[in-house]
Amino acid sequence: MSKKIAWTVIGIVTLSAIGWFCLSTEPDTNENQKTQRSSTTDSRSSSVSEATSLVSSRPVIERNDGYLGSDSCKECHEDYYQSWHTSYHRTMTQPVTSETAPAAIRGGSVTVKGQTYTFSQRDDDFFVELNDPIANDRRMTRRLVLMTGSHHMHVFWYESGIEQTPAQLQIMYYIDQQRWIPRRSAFLRPPNMGKENELGRWNSICSNCHSTHPRTRPDANQSSWETRVSDFGITCEACHGPGESHVAFHRADPDAVAGSEETGEKAAVDPIVNPKELPTNLKSDICGQCHGMMMVSIDNAADQEKYFAHGREFRPGDRLEDAHFLRVVRASKEHRDSETFRKFDAHPGVMIGHFWPDGEMRVTGRDYSSMIESKCFQKGELACLSCHTMHQQDKSLQTEWKDDQLQPNMRGDAACLQCHPKYKDLGTEHTHHAVDSEGSRCMNCHMPHTIYGILKTSRTHTISSPSVATSVETGRPNACNLCHLDHTLAQTADYLATWYGHDKPKLTTEQKTTAASILQFLTGDAAQRVLQVNAFAWPPAREASGTDWMPIFLLLGMEDQYDAIRLMSQRAYKSLPDSTPLDYDFLDSPEERAEVFGDEYQKLIKQRRPPNEALLINKQGYLDQTRFEKLMNQRNHRPVYLQE
Repeated sequence: MSKKIAWTVIGIVTLSAIGWFCLSTEPDTNENQKTQRSSTTDSRSSSVSEATSLVSSRPVIERNDGYLGSDSCKECHEDYYQSWHTSYHRTMTQPVTSETAPAAIRGGSVTVKGQTYTFSQRDDDFFVELNDPIANDRRMTRRLVLMTGSHHMHVFWYESGIEQTPAQLQIMYYIDQQRWIPRRSAFLRPPNMGKENELGRWNSICSNCHSTHPRTRPDANQSSWETRVSDFGITCEACHGPGESHVAFHRADPDAVAGSEETGEKAAVDPIVNPKELPTNLKSDICGQCHGMMMVSIDNAADQEKYFAHGREFRPGDRLEDAHFLRVVRASKEHRDSETFRKFDAHPGVMIGHFWPDGEMRVTGRDYSSMIESKCFQKGELACLSCHTMHQQDKSLQTEWKDDQLQPNMRGDAACLQCHPKYKDLGTEHTHHAVDSEGSRCMNCHMPHTIYGILKTSRTHTISSPSVATSVETGRPNACNLCHLDHTLAQTADYLATWYGHDKPKLTTEQKTTAASILQFLTGDAAQRVLQVNAFAWPPAREASGTDWMPIFLLLGMEDQYDAIRLMSQRAYKSLPDSTPLDYDFLDSPEERAEVFGDEYQKLIKQRRPPNEALLINKQGYLDQTRFEKLMNQRNHRPVYLQE
């Protein structure tokens, strides 16, 4: 394989090293039927035996380079093992067995956008009957071999007939709503984005962070991938390093490792890594190998062979920036001239797909890359473990802990006050909001929800202060307007100038007169619209801004071209107080959606509300349709693919 091909396979394919969500692709189809479930049918166009062969598409567990596997830790570290075993880290990739299979694949049929999938079980194996993705008119039955994800979604992989190279099922199970959805609907991607090849996706991308010590060797055509892992999922050795020498150290004759004063021989040191004992930056580098914006770079054939045989050389305790094959991609202005960024930015769409214009992360799972751009990290002692912990041995706390692996009390102000205690007693003097209100919560102002992924938004880890100037420059909503959805940028600029001495930036007429949320929702691109949809559903924002004006905008979101925006708008609309039940599903055909929109829109524009120019309600108390349509005509329709 040439150097050029090596860069394509390793460097470009693994741009999104964090996870499987960037694998979301499916064939375009004109059939937009609602998801249905029915009982298992016995009629099959092809038998279960068709899926059974001597070739297994499941990557194999093979331990070398000092890796022993997580089970080797249990004997001496039972409590820590149990805590890890409870976590979603463990279940990020699992073989599909009777112990791991969720109820969704244990039997029954589901039809999604005209494609029917029938699930069945035989002994410890699980099967799916589906249309052949190439010859769509032929039915086939395949064994499910792997499942990725366990917290928000389940992605399933089935036998492809190619050794160690599974194919990805074209639907995924959305746990929050307990329903199947098309893979393309789970991601913010252009509606007409075509089909991509699914073979090798788990091997080339998912394995990097959803398994431990992956080693993947593609063939020359990238049609098959020989893949070996130490463990499926994120296991003990991913964070503590290979355990073989650690076990040998503790099983050795004590005299052999004690050292000698007479000879000057130093005592042996336990080689295992305890992240808590590392310097601040090295602690976080362990997390950054997966939760950072990483790129693999290989310069020659010898390195390529080494990478295929042994995987990435980074080990816990190493400096991530010194890792041989890994490069941390940073897009802030001071890093734009770096060789790494130039290689990254050379590929169309990847900059906007990962970063805001000023280099701040915009997609989920890259919290390390967000954090390292913060002054709290650069000039302080902030580390991932300042707030998070990978173990919670108190079983009564594990259910809450496993959601985001935060330490107790780190969901609130205590997380910030551990480094900034002087603000504890300042209260309203600092926040200018009631002490017990959401406006006085540190994270709501300094870590707003400007990250998108997994059909929701999450807090940025680039800790900063609200700035209208930054919002104008980057298009990224600020914390104030993500809570006060009924306020204009001009109102926010006035408050920040009065309270904190900010300079007021130059604003357009619409920025002065239209609520920032509505302005961005009507005129912004898909990446901006999706943040506003989620803000419409955020309880603190609803409390601060009211909800009686929201239905017409969420109804418009339910007509959006992007599946993910329609899904999230439908979810937000349903959660509104006294929302009207609608015969609507985000997967309905455009004609069905238009009919629902038209009927409900006519009802809403006839409802009177208190006049409010910022909310497009005219002096008579009705929607100002002229301004509404004018702003809609300014919508940014550029294609956006946020590459989770």
